[in-house]
Amino acid sequence: MSFIPQESVQALQTLGFSALEASIYSFLLTESTATGYRIAQALGKPVANTYKGIQALQAKGAVLVEDGSTRLCRAVPPDELMGQMERAFQHRRQVVTEALARLKTVPEDARVYTLSTVEQVLERTRQMIQLSRQVVLICAFPQPLEALRDELEMAADRGIGVLVKGFRPAEIRGAKLALSTEAYFFLHEFPAQELSVAVDAEQHLFAMLDHEMKNVFQAIWSSSLFLSFAHYNNLYNEWILTRLGGQINEDTSLEILKGTMQRDYPLTQTHGYRQLAASFQRKENE
Repeated sequence: MSFIPQESVQALQTLGFSALEASIYSFLLTESTATGYRIAQALGKPVANTYKGIQALQAKGAVLVEDGSTRLCRAVPPDELMGQMERAFQHRRQVVTEALARLKTVPEDARVYTLSTVEQVLERTRQMIQLSRQVVLICAFPQPLEALRDELEMAADRGIGVLVKGFRPAEIRGAKLALSTEAYFFLHEFPAQELSVAVDAEQHLFAMLDHEMKNVFQAIWSSSLFLSFAHYNNLYNEWILTRLGGQINEDTSLEILKGTMQRDYPLTQTHGYRQLAASFQRKENE
């Protein structure tokens, strides 16, 4: 019986392969060609099940089968297989996106929702940034900030204000970066990585991630105008104070310090504030 590394089998299973399909494909990568019977013997699997697995792999485009009496099987090279799967996924993604776009979705609400995975936290943040219309405020540790760099730069390219509080020098095209004066403590002593975002005072996200960026300690997102209004204001004040702290340490002139105090994106000019004020007005008139 041939030994097949479980690492390759488990990796293929994450892409939708069954354990048997993953074992057959992994085995064939180590053999130039083999018959279904040879594969079954090598893996210690029933012949009938092995042939079904080969047929499934053919359908996935992972295996080539000789058009002859011996029906020799050959694995498609991994790069070629991954290319096929990626194009197939992009096609399915487009079909699903178009189908879902035709559905009438419910409007955002004022509830607070829990996010469970790092991937979910980052993807929700990317969507928030992509939907921004005026300003993105973000306080982030180096790893989550790097993961969001492309979206932040694209937002800045669209003319969106991007204000970043960071904990290590970083180049983010078009963004205004304020470096924490307590960076050493947070990077070396704090037991988590922070990601805090407010967009247009319309929605906000706050997350604490582990140092390996694998687990979420706690994370929430909300499009509550009331809470997003407050989070936006707090993040903006934090960004200004952080920038002032750095400038004071550098003996910056009083004139420049006064300029830092002036908000380029006042809270009362945000979409979120206008919507919140309008909702309060409607309630007064009811």
